[in-house]
Amino acid sequence: MPARTARFVPLLFAVSLAASALPASTARAVPDSTLPSFVGSVTSRSYDGDEDDLLTAGLGFSGLRRATPPAVADPGRPTPAELRRWAVWAAAGLSGSDAGGLGRLYGPNIGADGRPVPGDGRIAGTEYTVTAGTGARGVTFVVQVPADLDRARPCVVAAPATGLANVYNAVGGAGAWGLHHRCAVALTDKGMGPGFHDLRSDTVMATDGTVGSRARTGPGAAFDSGLDDTARRRYDARHPYRVAFKQAHSRQNPQAGWGRDVLRSVELALALLNRDWRKGAPVAGYTPATTTVITAGVSNGGGAAVAAGEEDRSGLIDAVVASEPQLNLAPLRGLAVEQGGQRVTSAGLPLVRYASLASLLQPCAVLAEPSAPGYTSFDPEAARRRCSDLVGDDPRLIPRRDAARAGLRGLPVLARKALVRAGFQARSGYLQASHYDPQTPISYEMGFARASVTDALCDYSWAATDASGRPAPYTRSQLAAAFATSGGRAPSPGTLIDDGSLGGPVADRRSIGPDGALDYNLDGELCAYRLAFPDRAETSEERMWARRVAQGLDATRRDGNLHGKPALVVHGRDDTRVPVNHSSRPYLGLNSRTEHGRSSLSYIEVTHAHHSDSTAPGYDNRYVPLGYYFQQALDLMWARLTEDRPLPPSQVVRTVPRGGEPGHAPALTRAHVPPIAPSPAPGDRISVRSDTVQVPG
Repeated sequence: MPARTARFVPLLFAVSLAASALPASTARAVPDSTLPSFVGSVTSRSYDGDEDDLLTAGLGFSGLRRATPPAVADPGRPTPAELRRWAVWAAAGLSGSDAGGLGRLYGPNIGADGRPVPGDGRIAGTEYTVTAGTGARGVTFVVQVPADLDRARPCVVAAPATGLANVYNAVGGAGAWGLHHRCAVALTDKGMGPGFHDLRSDTVMATDGTVGSRARTGPGAAFDSGLDDTARRRYDARHPYRVAFKQAHSRQNPQAGWGRDVLRSVELALALLNRDWRKGAPVAGYTPATTTVITAGVSNGGGAAVAAGEEDRSGLIDAVVASEPQLNLAPLRGLAVEQGGQRVTSAGLPLVRYASLASLLQPCAVLAEPSAPGYTSFDPEAARRRCSDLVGDDPRLIPRRDAARAGLRGLPVLARKALVRAGFQARSGYLQASHYDPQTPISYEMGFARASVTDALCDYSWAATDASGRPAPYTRSQLAAAFATSGGRAPSPGTLIDDGSLGGPVADRRSIGPDGALDYNLDGELCAYRLAFPDRAETSEERMWARRVAQGLDATRRDGNLHGKPALVVHGRDDTRVPVNHSSRPYLGLNSRTEHGRSSLSYIEVTHAHHSDSTAPGYDNRYVPLGYYFQQALDLMWARLTEDRPLPPSQVVRTVPRGGEPGHAPALTRAHVPPIAPSPAPGDRISVRSDTVQVPG
C-alpha cells in the first residue's frame, strides 16, 4: 500500500483533521491527556480518497458490487489493510442484482438527497482505531472523520456493529449515511466481534484482525480462552480441534456493556475531534452542546443504540434510531400487546427464551411448509420424531390433549400454533425452516452465565468439521480470514458440535439420539430450554447454571427510559429472528409507561419485512427490504434535529410484495415501499392506551 494512502501514527501523534488535503507533514504531537481514560492504544490512518478511503476501502462502489471478496496476496497471512477491505466489502452487501432495491433505492451508495452518489463514492479522511481493555475485556472502536466534516454544524453518528460481527460491520449502513451527511462516524464492536482461540494450534486473533500464536500475540489478542497451556492441552486431548470464541467464552457477559460501549464511542469521537480543534472551529469546541449526535444500529446494534439512549443521563447523545432492535426487556408487569384487537399471548420474552423455544419447535413446524426456503435441509423422519418428542405436559410445546385430537399428521400444525403462542407471527411460518439456529440460545446462555469453554454447557462446543461432520482441524487460511468472514461465533466454517451424540461428537445437525436415530440433538436443545426457563430445570447443576444465566440476563434488561430523547424504531412485522412481540412493540409500551405518556419515541412497523433483507428465491417475491426504512428513519431523525420537523406518529406501513415466481420477482419500485407517513390513516396508527400497545391488524 503506498505511503500516502495509509500511515500508522503512534499514540502520541495524530493526523490533522483539517478539511484540506492530508499530507504527511500534518502529524503533530498531542498530549495523552486529551483522550478519555478508557483508551488503551490508538493508531491513525489518513486516506486520500484515491488509493483508499473511509467508505469503500479503496474499492469504489464498482468494487463493492463485485460478487467475490477482494483478493489477498497470501490467504494464510492477510494484512490488516486487506482484512479491513474485505470486511468493508462484506458490510456493504452491494454484490449481486439491485432488483431488491439495494444500491438503487437504498444502501451505502445513496447520498443525502436520496439518490445514488455520482462517481465511485470514495471519501477521503482520517480513521482512528482504538482499543479499550485487553483480551476478553477488550472493546474495539473505529472513528472515521471525513475530510469534508461539516465544522459549521458538526455531527457524530455512533454506529455499533450488528450481531456479533467486526467493528466495520455498520460502515455500509448507518456509517455510510453519516459520511454522506459529512458527520464523523463512531463504530464499535460492543466488546464482541470475531475474537477466537483455536485450542489445538493455540492460535488467536489480534485486535487488528491478523492471527498468530497466543505466545507471540500476547496482550494484543482480541480474546483468548483463559486456559493455561496445561489446561488447554488437557481439554484438547479430550475434545480435539475445538475453538473458543469471545461471545460465549469470555466470562465477561459482554452484552451488559453494550450501552456503555456506544457512549464511549461518542466520547472518543468528540475527544479526537477536539485534538485538532483550532481557530475556525466552533467557539466551544466539539461538545455535546455543539455537536449533533445520533446513535443508530440494526438488530444487536439497534439494541446497543437503545441501551446507550437509556444509559445516557448527561445529554451526550441527541437521538436514537434503531432497526429491528434485539432487546431483553424488563418484566412487563401488566403491560399487554394487541394486534388487530386480539391480545398477543406472549410478549416481552428475552432472546434466550424465545430462541430456545423456536429451536425445539422448528424441526417439527417445517413439515407444515414444504415450499419454504430451508425445508429440504431437514430429514422428514427426524422432523416427525421431533414432533412426537414434543408432545407432553409442557404448555409451551405441544400439549397431549391437543395432540390426541390432531393425530400424528396434525402435529406440525400444532408446532406452528405453539410458535404463535410463543409470540411469533402467524405469517412467520414460512421463515421458520431457514431460521433454525440452536447455537443462538446456547451461545448467549454461556455468555450470560460467564461460562468457560471447558464448562461446555449442555454438552455443546464448536469446531470445524470433516465430510462426516466430525470435529477436524481448521486450515491456516480459514483462521486467517475470520475477521472478515465470521459473524462473531466460531470462525467460518466452524459449527455447533453435540459432544453427547451417540457414536461420538458430531455437528449438531447430524446428532444421533439415544435410540440410534437422527434427532437434531433434542437433549441438547431441551437442556438449553431449561437453562432459559429456570422453572423447567431438572438437576441441581442445571438449576445452578439457570440461576447464573438469569443473573447475566438481568444485567442486560432495558426498562424503556430514554429520558425524553427523540427516537425512531423500525421493525419488520414478519421478523422471525427478533419477533416484534418480544422487542419493539412492548418496548413502545414500556417507554410510554416510564416516560408517563410524554414519550418522544415513534415506532414504525413494516408489513412484509423480515430480519435479513435476503433476496434469495422465496424471499424475493414475498418480502420487502427493511433497510430501506432504516435509511428513511435516519433521514426523518435528521430533519427532526436540524430543521425541527416533527417525527411521524407510530404507525404500520403497508407494503406490497414484488410477487412473481421465487427467484424471478420483478424489480422493487417505490410503489412497493410507500414512505413512512407524516400523518398516517387512523387504521394504520399504533397507540398505547391503558397499558396496552394497540397495533392495527
